[in-house]
Amino acid sequence: MKKKVYSVVVFLSLATPALAVAEDNNTTVHGTIDMGVQASSLNGDKARFQEFRPMDDAVLGNIQLDALKDAYYFQFDAATSGADDQSFQLKGGEYENFKYKFNYNEMVHNYLFDAITPYTGLGTQHVDPVATKTNPATWTKFDYSVEHKTYGGEVEVSMHSPYFVKFGVDRHEQTGLRPLGNYHSLLAEVPEPISNSTDNLHLQAGYRGESLTTSVTGILSSFNNDNHYMSTLTPDTVDDYVTFAPDNNYKKLSGDLALRDLPLSSVLSAAATYSNLENSYSLSDLNLNASNLSAADWAAVKDTPRFDGEVDYKSLSLALSSNPMDKLDTKLYYNYLDRKNKSTIINGNDGGLLSYNKDTAGIDLGYRLPEKTKLTAGYEYLKMDRSTPAGGTDVPNGSTKDNSEYVQLKNSSLDWVTAKLRYKHVSSKSDHGDVDPAILVAIPLNFQNHKSDEWKLGFDLSPMDRLDLGLDYTYKKTDYDNTVQSRTGDTRQNVYLDATWHVIGKATLSGSVGHETVKTENNGIDDPQDYTQKTDDHFWSYGLVANVPGLLDDKLTLNLSWQYQKSDGEIDFGNDTTGNNLQNITQSDDYTKKTLQAKAIYAINRNLGLTVGYLYEKLEYSDIAYQNYSNYYVFDATHSGYFSGLNANPNYEANIGYLMLKYGF
Repeated sequence: MKKKVYSVVVFLSLATPALAVAEDNNTTVHGTIDMGVQASSLNGDKARFQEFRPMDDAVLGNIQLDALKDAYYFQFDAATSGADDQSFQLKGGEYENFKYKFNYNEMVHNYLFDAITPYTGLGTQHVDPVATKTNPATWTKFDYSVEHKTYGGEVEVSMHSPYFVKFGVDRHEQTGLRPLGNYHSLLAEVPEPISNSTDNLHLQAGYRGESLTTSVTGILSSFNNDNHYMSTLTPDTVDDYVTFAPDNNYKKLSGDLALRDLPLSSVLSAAATYSNLENSYSLSDLNLNASNLSAADWAAVKDTPRFDGEVDYKSLSLALSSNPMDKLDTKLYYNYLDRKNKSTIINGNDGGLLSYNKDTAGIDLGYRLPEKTKLTAGYEYLKMDRSTPAGGTDVPNGSTKDNSEYVQLKNSSLDWVTAKLRYKHVSSKSDHGDVDPAILVAIPLNFQNHKSDEWKLGFDLSPMDRLDLGLDYTYKKTDYDNTVQSRTGDTRQNVYLDATWHVIGKATLSGSVGHETVKTENNGIDDPQDYTQKTDDHFWSYGLVANVPGLLDDKLTLNLSWQYQKSDGEIDFGNDTTGNNLQNITQSDDYTKKTLQAKAIYAINRNLGLTVGYLYEKLEYSDIAYQNYSNYYVFDATHSGYFSGLNANPNYEANIGYLMLKYGF
């Protein structure tokens, strides 16, 4: 509460001088100031409702100020002052000479309020379950929440010339606790301590001309993590270690240019980049030694006590857009990306290090036919070569080649309708596409041979005055080669219809209806049982929005919106080869969500306005993974599970009311 009151005091102290400046006859100042209160009634999983949007009881304030004096300008914006997602931005400068910008933003990511854990030492690198860990009533309460803060600034100088220099710095900080699964001697959900920061610096110099635009940019970034590891038992043993992201340094150099006024009305654009990511840590940084590693593990790593990570990226892109004929538009493009992993290979690690290069080339053509019809078509070729060091087995190597073609027809010959039809075909061939079915190897989707066909149909209609309609339909089917433990088919459809009716005057009534389906077919292996798996997911969405201005002598505006969403998923298993039946799942990511918003805006006079608003939202969620949830669960004689309550009851119902007073000048 102190934070909220303090923020509002700061907010008012910034607004008052700005109003005084408005009295200067040589300076034009205008803006708005909002002050108000918010009250809430939340039931159920409050954190899920407020995952990225604080909605507690609060005193709120917003301000937007613009000042102009000759060629100089100044702008200040403050949003949701006093809340956990407040932001401030100040910018200004002199037109065509220089400009500056400073900003501060807060955001909170809530996972769960009033979580419980048997562990002590939360927020540190060493946590340990207490003796009463089998009794959840004695566990420690805490909040799964991570706070993000970003602040920085930027200055650009051009000195009334086409040349410019831009310099900026910013810092991002994260603090809090978030869920982390730990599966070693304990099956536990452990609160991961978050305390890190990223510092960024960028410098750009360039030229903006009528026929040439070019720039060079350099970026330096440093990530620092206060927690490199966490142990979850006493004494520390490697089986109960969790390692986190190491400190790292990133640098990037890039250049780009655009040439205009070329023959055939062409525009040539090009860009090239080089970036490097480095990190380094040792066994001592992770507190690993001969005493907490097995003899075999210590023998495997003791000769390489330090890991040096390094990954380089190089990229190049070229594009030429032309208008060689009055009715013909063309675009040729080429993109190249090269990734080199130069990191240390630790003895005993047979996973390999992934390096690859990717080439993409394509052409787009557009031709304007009679009767306001345009035909566009294109082709793209993508080749990706992957390689791993000798002995690498976990990361597939080889190459993947994709060929894609599309054609689109758009017609607007009738004043009241625009129609568009598009077809796209993709064929992908991989060195790993053909695998011996007797070998139990799961091939990732992007390595499988597959073909896909996609159709899109759209209409924009105005069949009568005051009525606008839109219809979009998409059908996409992908077939994968038959391999074990992999997907064999994927079919997706979605259809959306929206309508806007301009009722009378400026009043409008809008509505939308949508339906999406995703069906997949998979081969699976649960040795020695073979089975097939089919998923069938459906999503419906309905919405209605009404806007009625001009009431009470043009002083009152009413806004009302309602939305309904429903998701229904099923997973069906085919009989395995041993004749046993696997249980079908009828509750897979099932939920319904209802949202109602109402707002009334009343203009007391030309400078003063009052807004009263209300928000209602309800979520009902059901998934087999969270049925019969228990904080403490015994799996077998040697394994137990400890869970915080995350997703135990994800349902919520929220009522939010707010009152805002706006002053404009």
